[in-house]
Amino acid sequence: MSYTLIGAFYTLLCVFLAALKAVVSGELLTGDLKLHPIDLLSKMCPLALLQIGTAAVLSGEVSQIYDRWTELAQSAALQVVLLSGILSFSLNVSSFIANKVTSPLTLCIAANVKQVLLVAFGTLYFGDAVTLLNGVGIIIVIAGSLKYGLMSVSEKW
Repeated sequence: MSYTLIGAFYTLLCVFLAALKAVVSGELLTGDLKLHPIDLLSKMCPLALLQIGTAAVLSGEVSQIYDRWTELAQSAALQVVLLSGILSFSLNVSSFIANKVTSPLTLCIAANVKQVLLVAFGTLYFGDAVTLLNGVGIIIVIAGSLKYGLMSVSEKW
């Protein structure tokens, strides 16, 4: 197992930003504004496009696409990008609807369980060995999620 400080930093930053997005979108969907999920997307997308567009230009992706445009135009790349956009839009709408119905904490816990299940199934599928640290992490996430689920259900009764 390899560990770098920059990798840990980016991991923690992504976890923080994902949680922040869940909390802010939950407030915008259920707070004073009570936005519809599509309305919230229409307000978030221009800024996201600006951010991702800037990152694509700075990383050189745009020039690489431009250089290979004839090759890409003859392949299924455009259809894959279109399908990816449709699926991403659908994922965001369903995520916002789930956030409106549940809570940001529930969504974050569900996302953590999803990540653990992906690691567990990927480990089984590819035949990788689970280290002690990975196993302990998987058990902690599943146990914490189970405890949260049980506490949430008991509070509703």
